[in-house]
Amino acid sequence: MRLILLLLFATMLAGCQARADPPATLYDFTLQNDSGQTLTPLQASAQLENADVIMVGELHGHVGVHHFQAGLLAALLTQPRPLALAMEQFSRDKQQAVDDYLAGKLGEDAFIKRAGAWPRYRSDYRPLVELAKTAGIEVIAANAPRRIVRCVGSQGPDYLTRLPASHRAWVAERLTLNNDAYKARFMATRFHGQAPTENQFAAQTSWDDTMAESIERYLQQHPSHRVMLTVGRFHIAEGLGTAQRLALRNPKLNITLIYPVLPGEDTPPSPLWRLNVQALPDARLHDEPLPAIEMSEPEC
Repeated sequence: MRLILLLLFATMLAGCQARADPPATLYDFTLQNDSGQTLTPLQASAQLENADVIMVGELHGHVGVHHFQAGLLAALLTQPRPLALAMEQFSRDKQQAVDDYLAGKLGEDAFIKRAGAWPRYRSDYRPLVELAKTAGIEVIAANAPRRIVRCVGSQGPDYLTRLPASHRAWVAERLTLNNDAYKARFMATRFHGQAPTENQFAAQTSWDDTMAESIERYLQQHPSHRVMLTVGRFHIAEGLGTAQRLALRNPKLNITLIYPVLPGEDTPPSPLWRLNVQALPDARLHDEPLPAIEMSEPEC
Protein backbone atom coordinates (compact mmCIF):
# COMPACT_ATOMS: atom_id res chain seq x y z
CA MET A 1 0.00 0.00 0.00
CA ARG A 2 2.84 2.41 0.81
CA LEU A 3 4.45 1.88 -2.58
CA ILE A 4 1.11 2.28 -4.35
CA LEU A 5 0.47 5.63 -2.64
CA LEU A 6 3.96 6.88 -3.47
CA LEU A 7 3.69 5.73 -7.06
CA LEU A 8 0.33 7.47 -7.47
CA PHE A 9 1.78 10.71 -6.11
CA ALA A 10 4.87 10.53 -8.29
CA THR A 11 2.77 9.68 -11.36
CA MET A 12 0.57 12.70 -10.69
CA LEU A 13 3.67 14.88 -10.59
CA ALA A 14 5.00 13.35 -13.78
CA GLY A 15 2.44 15.32 -15.76
CA CYS A 16 3.50 18.61 -14.20
CA GLN A 17 6.26 20.89 -15.37
CA ALA A 18 7.15 18.86 -18.44
CA ARG A 19 7.47 22.04 -20.51
CA ALA A 20 10.24 24.60 -20.45
CA ASP A 21 7.78 27.45 -19.85
CA PRO A 22 8.61 29.78 -16.94
CA PRO A 23 6.81 28.88 -13.70
CA ALA A 24 3.42 30.58 -13.55
CA THR A 25 2.85 30.73 -9.79
CA LEU A 26 4.96 30.51 -6.65
CA TYR A 27 3.96 26.85 -6.35
CA ASP A 28 5.34 25.96 -9.79
CA PHE A 29 8.82 24.92 -10.88
CA THR A 30 10.69 23.79 -13.96
CA LEU A 31 13.60 21.38 -13.58
CA GLN A 32 16.45 21.18 -16.08
CA ASN A 33 19.32 18.74 -15.87
CA ASP A 34 22.96 19.62 -16.55
CA SER A 35 22.34 19.22 -20.29
CA GLY A 36 19.43 21.66 -20.26
CA GLN A 37 16.78 18.97 -20.69
CA THR A 38 13.46 19.75 -18.99
CA LEU A 39 12.29 16.94 -16.71
CA THR A 40 9.42 16.04 -14.44
CA PRO A 41 10.32 14.69 -10.99
CA LEU A 42 9.55 11.17 -12.17
CA GLN A 43 11.77 11.57 -15.23
CA ALA A 44 14.50 13.06 -13.03
CA SER A 45 14.36 10.12 -10.64
CA ALA A 46 15.11 7.77 -13.52
CA GLN A 47 18.12 9.85 -14.60
CA LEU A 48 19.33 9.93 -11.00
CA GLU A 49 19.44 6.15 -10.76
CA ASN A 50 23.22 6.09 -10.36
CA ALA A 51 23.50 9.09 -8.04
CA ASP A 52 24.73 8.23 -4.55
CA VAL A 53 23.79 11.63 -3.14
CA ILE A 54 21.23 14.13 -4.44
CA MET A 55 21.52 17.55 -2.81
CA VAL A 56 18.47 19.73 -3.37
CA GLY A 57 19.30 23.33 -2.61
CA GLU A 58 16.49 25.52 -1.38
CA LEU A 59 15.43 29.08 -0.86
CA HIS A 60 14.08 28.71 2.66
CA GLY A 61 10.33 29.28 2.68
CA HIS A 62 9.87 29.19 -1.11
CA VAL A 63 6.77 27.07 -1.68
CA GLY A 64 7.78 26.12 -5.22
CA VAL A 65 11.09 24.68 -4.04
CA HIS A 66 9.43 22.76 -1.21
CA HIS A 67 6.78 21.48 -3.63
CA PHE A 68 9.56 20.16 -5.85
CA GLN A 69 11.45 18.56 -2.95
CA ALA A 70 8.40 16.54 -1.94
CA GLY A 71 7.73 15.52 -5.54
CA LEU A 72 11.29 14.41 -6.13
CA LEU A 73 11.42 12.43 -2.89
CA ALA A 74 8.18 10.65 -3.83
CA ALA A 75 9.58 9.86 -7.27
CA LEU A 76 12.89 8.58 -5.89
CA LEU A 77 10.99 6.28 -3.55
CA THR A 78 9.52 4.47 -6.55
CA GLN A 79 13.02 3.44 -7.62
CA PRO A 80 14.44 0.09 -6.43
CA ARG A 81 17.57 1.45 -4.75
CA PRO A 82 17.11 2.08 -1.00
CA LEU A 83 16.96 5.74 -0.02
CA ALA A 84 17.43 7.88 3.08
CA LEU A 85 16.46 11.52 3.55
CA ALA A 86 19.07 13.82 5.14
CA MET A 87 17.97 17.25 6.34
CA GLU A 88 19.81 20.44 7.22
CA GLN A 89 16.72 21.33 9.24
CA PHE A 90 17.45 18.90 12.10
CA SER A 91 20.66 18.63 14.11
CA ARG A 92 22.45 15.51 15.29
CA ASP A 93 21.47 15.95 18.93
CA LYS A 94 17.81 15.61 17.86
CA GLN A 95 18.20 12.31 15.99
CA GLN A 96 16.40 10.33 18.70
CA ALA A 97 13.37 12.63 18.53
CA VAL A 98 13.27 12.21 14.75
CA ASP A 99 13.53 8.43 15.08
CA ASP A 100 10.81 8.34 17.74
CA TYR A 101 8.40 10.28 15.54
CA LEU A 102 9.03 8.05 12.54
CA ALA A 103 8.40 5.02 14.78
CA GLY A 104 5.06 6.43 15.93
CA LYS A 105 6.23 7.09 19.50
CA LEU A 106 5.53 10.84 19.36
CA GLY A 107 2.68 12.97 18.12
CA GLU A 108 3.52 15.85 15.83
CA ASP A 109 3.35 18.57 18.49
CA ALA A 110 5.77 16.72 20.76
CA PHE A 111 8.02 15.95 17.80
CA ILE A 112 8.21 19.59 16.72
CA LYS A 113 9.16 20.62 20.24
CA ARG A 114 11.66 17.86 21.02
CA ALA A 115 13.31 17.91 17.59
CA GLY A 116 13.70 21.70 17.56
CA ALA A 117 11.90 21.85 14.21
CA TRP A 118 12.23 25.04 12.19
CA PRO A 119 9.39 27.57 12.60
CA ARG A 120 7.93 26.78 9.15
CA TYR A 121 8.10 23.02 9.64
CA ARG A 122 4.41 22.34 9.03
CA SER A 123 4.28 24.23 5.73
CA ASP A 124 7.76 23.49 4.39
CA TYR A 125 9.07 20.18 5.73
CA ARG A 126 6.09 18.20 6.97
CA PRO A 127 5.46 16.72 3.48
CA LEU A 128 9.02 15.34 3.37
CA VAL A 129 8.93 13.81 6.84
CA GLU A 130 5.49 12.32 6.29
CA LEU A 131 6.63 10.79 3.00
CA ALA A 132 9.61 9.27 4.80
CA LYS A 133 7.37 8.00 7.59
CA THR A 134 4.92 6.45 5.12
CA ALA A 135 7.71 4.81 3.14
CA GLY A 136 9.53 3.59 6.25
CA ILE A 137 12.85 5.20 5.34
CA GLU A 138 15.35 6.83 7.68
CA VAL A 139 15.63 10.59 8.17
CA ILE A 140 19.16 11.74 9.00
CA ALA A 141 19.34 14.72 11.34
CA ALA A 142 22.44 15.92 9.51
CA ASN A 143 23.32 19.32 10.92
CA ALA A 144 25.32 20.64 13.86
CA PRO A 145 23.38 22.18 16.77
CA ARG A 146 22.88 25.90 16.29
CA ARG A 147 23.90 26.77 19.84
CA ILE A 148 27.30 25.10 19.40
CA VAL A 149 27.81 26.70 15.99
CA ARG A 150 27.04 30.12 17.48
CA CYS A 151 29.74 29.53 20.10
CA VAL A 152 32.22 28.59 17.37
CA GLY A 153 31.32 31.87 15.67
CA SER A 154 31.92 33.75 18.90
CA GLN A 155 34.99 31.98 20.31
CA GLY A 156 36.51 30.16 17.35
CA PRO A 157 36.92 26.49 16.47
CA ASP A 158 38.98 25.83 19.62
CA TYR A 159 35.67 26.03 21.48
CA LEU A 160 34.94 22.52 20.26
CA THR A 161 37.88 21.12 22.26
CA ARG A 162 36.20 22.24 25.49
CA LEU A 163 33.00 20.30 24.87
CA PRO A 164 32.18 17.00 26.58
CA ALA A 165 32.78 14.05 24.25
CA SER A 166 29.05 13.45 23.85
CA HIS A 167 28.49 17.05 22.68
CA ARG A 168 31.64 17.16 20.58
CA ALA A 169 30.23 14.27 18.55
CA TRP A 170 27.40 16.53 17.36
CA VAL A 171 29.85 18.48 15.16
CA ALA A 172 32.11 17.12 12.43
CA GLU A 173 35.34 15.60 13.69
CA ARG A 174 37.32 17.68 11.18
CA LEU A 175 36.55 21.22 10.02
CA THR A 176 37.76 22.47 6.63
CA LEU A 177 39.35 25.80 7.55
CA ASN A 178 41.86 26.24 4.74
CA ASN A 179 41.69 29.12 2.26
CA ASP A 180 39.63 27.38 -0.40
CA ALA A 181 37.10 28.71 -2.90
CA TYR A 182 34.23 28.29 -0.45
CA LYS A 183 35.96 30.39 2.16
CA ALA A 184 36.64 33.10 -0.44
CA ARG A 185 32.97 33.07 -1.44
CA PHE A 186 31.80 33.28 2.16
CA MET A 187 34.24 36.03 3.13
CA ALA A 188 33.07 38.10 0.15
CA THR A 189 29.52 38.23 1.51
CA ARG A 190 28.21 41.01 3.71
CA PHE A 191 25.98 40.70 6.76
CA HIS A 192 24.27 43.99 7.48
CA GLY A 193 27.10 45.67 5.61
CA GLN A 194 29.87 43.97 7.59
CA ALA A 195 32.42 41.47 6.33
CA PRO A 196 32.45 38.13 8.17
CA THR A 197 35.24 37.15 10.55
CA GLU A 198 37.44 34.07 10.58
CA ASN A 199 35.41 32.70 13.47
CA GLN A 200 32.18 33.21 11.54
CA PHE A 201 33.61 31.21 8.67
CA ALA A 202 34.53 28.46 11.14
CA ALA A 203 30.91 28.48 12.25
CA GLN A 204 29.69 28.31 8.65
CA THR A 205 31.88 25.37 7.74
CA SER A 206 30.85 23.64 10.95
CA TRP A 207 27.46 23.23 9.30
CA ASP A 208 28.89 22.13 5.96
CA ASP A 209 31.41 19.69 7.35
CA THR A 210 28.88 18.20 9.77
CA MET A 211 26.28 17.62 7.06
CA ALA A 212 28.93 16.13 4.77
CA GLU A 213 30.25 13.86 7.52
CA SER A 214 26.73 12.77 8.47
CA ILE A 215 26.04 11.64 4.91
CA GLU A 216 29.44 9.97 4.51
CA ARG A 217 29.04 8.01 7.73
CA TYR A 218 25.55 6.89 6.79
CA LEU A 219 26.71 5.63 3.41
CA GLN A 220 29.63 3.80 5.01
CA GLN A 221 27.13 1.95 7.18
CA HIS A 222 24.60 1.51 4.34
CA PRO A 223 26.67 1.12 1.15
CA SER A 224 23.70 0.02 -0.97
CA HIS A 225 21.70 3.16 -0.13
CA ARG A 226 21.63 6.63 -1.59
CA VAL A 227 20.77 9.88 0.17
CA MET A 228 18.69 12.93 -0.72
CA LEU A 229 19.71 16.05 1.23
CA THR A 230 17.60 19.19 1.67
CA VAL A 231 19.84 22.19 2.28
CA GLY A 232 20.02 25.94 1.73
CA ARG A 233 21.31 26.73 -1.74
CA PHE A 234 24.35 28.68 -0.51
CA HIS A 235 25.70 25.39 0.86
CA ILE A 236 25.94 23.89 -2.64
CA ALA A 237 26.43 26.97 -4.84
CA GLU A 238 29.17 26.49 -7.46
CA GLY A 239 29.60 22.93 -6.19
CA LEU A 240 31.19 24.21 -2.98
CA GLY A 241 30.23 24.05 0.69
CA THR A 242 28.60 20.82 1.77
CA ALA A 243 29.03 19.25 -1.67
CA GLN A 244 32.74 20.03 -1.79
CA ARG A 245 33.34 18.79 1.74
CA LEU A 246 31.54 15.52 1.03
CA ALA A 247 33.54 15.01 -2.18
CA LEU A 248 36.76 15.58 -0.23
CA ARG A 249 35.74 12.89 2.25
CA ASN A 250 34.78 10.40 -0.44
CA PRO A 251 35.79 11.32 -4.01
CA LYS A 252 34.16 8.16 -5.36
CA LEU A 253 30.63 9.30 -4.57
CA ASN A 254 28.39 10.28 -7.47
CA ILE A 255 26.85 13.56 -6.27
CA THR A 256 24.11 15.46 -8.10
CA LEU A 257 23.34 19.07 -7.15
CA ILE A 258 19.99 20.72 -7.86
CA TYR A 259 20.13 24.49 -7.52
CA PRO A 260 17.06 26.79 -7.42
CA VAL A 261 17.26 29.82 -9.71
CA LEU A 262 15.10 32.96 -9.70
CA PRO A 263 14.24 34.93 -12.86
CA GLY A 264 17.21 36.99 -14.03
CA GLU A 265 19.81 34.95 -12.15
CA ASP A 266 22.70 33.31 -13.95
CA THR A 267 22.54 29.66 -14.91
CA PRO A 268 24.48 27.62 -12.33
CA PRO A 269 27.67 26.15 -13.76
CA SER A 270 27.62 22.54 -14.94
CA PRO A 271 27.17 19.95 -13.55
CA LEU A 272 24.57 21.63 -11.33
CA TRP A 273 20.95 21.04 -12.30
CA ARG A 274 18.71 24.10 -12.55
CA LEU A 275 15.40 24.42 -10.70
CA ASN A 276 13.55 27.46 -12.06
CA VAL A 277 11.08 29.08 -9.67
CA GLN A 278 9.21 32.35 -9.47
CA ALA A 279 10.70 35.37 -7.73
CA LEU A 280 9.63 36.08 -4.18
CA PRO A 281 8.25 39.53 -3.25
CA ASP A 282 10.80 42.05 -2.03
CA ALA A 283 11.29 41.81 1.72
CA ARG A 284 11.96 45.56 1.88
CA LEU A 285 11.74 48.54 -0.41
CA HIS A 286 15.05 50.28 -1.14
CA ASP A 287 14.33 53.08 1.35
CA GLU A 288 13.17 50.83 4.18
CA PRO A 289 15.65 50.13 7.00
CA LEU A 290 17.15 46.72 7.64
CA PRO A 291 15.51 44.91 10.58
CA ALA A 292 17.29 45.22 13.89
CA ILE A 293 19.42 42.25 14.88
CA GLU A 294 20.23 41.02 18.37
CA MET A 295 23.95 40.81 19.05
CA SER A 296 23.71 39.03 22.38
CA GLU A 297 26.52 36.61 23.11
CA PRO A 298 25.65 32.92 23.17
CA GLU A 299 26.01 31.00 26.42
CA CYS A 300 29.13 28.98 25.72
